[in-house]
Amino acid sequence: MTIQQQHSSRFPSRITGVAAGLASVVGAGLIGVPAAVINEAGSAAILTWIVAALACVPMLCLFRDTVVSRPESRDPLRDTVASGLGRTAGNMVPVLFGMVVLVGLPAGSVMAARNLSVITGSTLPESVSAVAILAVAVATNLLGKHVGHQVERIGTVALILALAGVVVWSTLHSQRVPEIIPEGGDVLLVPVGFMVAFWAFIGFENLTFLARDLPDPKRDFMPIALTSLGLLLLLTTSLTVAVLVLTPNTDPVTGVVDALRMTPYGNIVALVLAVSGVVGMLLNAVAWVRGVGLVIDSAARDGILPHRIAGPDALNPRRAITIMSCGFAATLVLLQQNPDLVIDMLAAASGVFMVIYTLCILAYVRAFGLRASTVANLVLVPVLVWSLASSGWRAAFPLTAVLIAWIIVRVGFRKSVGPEMHEARLR
Repeated sequence: MTIQQQHSSRFPSRITGVAAGLASVVGAGLIGVPAAVINEAGSAAILTWIVAALACVPMLCLFRDTVVSRPESRDPLRDTVASGLGRTAGNMVPVLFGMVVLVGLPAGSVMAARNLSVITGSTLPESVSAVAILAVAVATNLLGKHVGHQVERIGTVALILALAGVVVWSTLHSQRVPEIIPEGGDVLLVPVGFMVAFWAFIGFENLTFLARDLPDPKRDFMPIALTSLGLLLLLTTSLTVAVLVLTPNTDPVTGVVDALRMTPYGNIVALVLAVSGVVGMLLNAVAWVRGVGLVIDSAARDGILPHRIAGPDALNPRRAITIMSCGFAATLVLLQQNPDLVIDMLAAASGVFMVIYTLCILAYVRAFGLRASTVANLVLVPVLVWSLASSGWRAAFPLTAVLIAWIIVRVGFRKSVGPEMHEARLR
């Protein structure tokens, strides 16, 4: 890649980088998770959000170190896992991320469409809205990264303004003083609420895929990541307060919407919230389609996946994105036939994330040694393993995904190199 190509691929400013960072983590769940956290943690809900955000900081250090230590890498996470756990484990990472988005983005889009239908009473099939969300995300990325950056900037501003309006409206019509300071034994409920809140912050690893777009990854990655984290924390805590000032009792799924409907013109305010959920899911899809498209394109160039997947331009992985869109279509057809699977699919995608995070953390410790950031990440491993184990039969998908990724990597190596070199490279 020439210096001119590298320069043209970068985010034009940190603001654009923050928009991409927030888009990577925001999604349809933003309007539902606050009610679930209140339901689990009670008066300790705000504290729970703060704890969940602080737990993300060690992971951001992990992602920063992978990017900074490998500035020329097309896939820093893959290279870090390879250096810590071996080439086979490292090369499984892009395949696992591909499986995450093929299941998670369609399921998230259906969830956003379902929220919109329930709130508005629309008879429009949720599958149509879900297809529209993913179609816009795919088309945006096929038009090029600059169009995607523009969509993320505009969408992020619109989302923040809309949610700010919802929060202000709720506060102006508050019916009670919210319980922000934990009462009695509610502090003991923080770990339970943490398990729900933490997964609202999933997605920052997408910034490692987009690191080549940063003007100076060493200088810019952490400020962009921390600013994105801070904005998401502000949004989630503000929505939590918006609910708490209206009612002490919330449904874990529809609590935010139910609370807003108690205000004057509540149906209109709830509609704004529902549309915000769709915008958030769209932003998430735009960011992840590009990020994983880059990772899949890179894996194809390195022989992990079929070389034909790699397009002529490594900075615009249109061929990989087109193939991903076919996977989205298949998942949407399955969800159209079995709409009750949407929660199971979201849980399955989260389970694969847990596997990826565990691999990244273990590799990070081995590659960088024991220090504050690696030890802090290591503490999260038992939590991730426990979460996966407690998911019951839903753990079958991530375990199956690991097996499929392992088979793809082994077959890919054998096709790209001779048997002797294959065995030598795996050692």
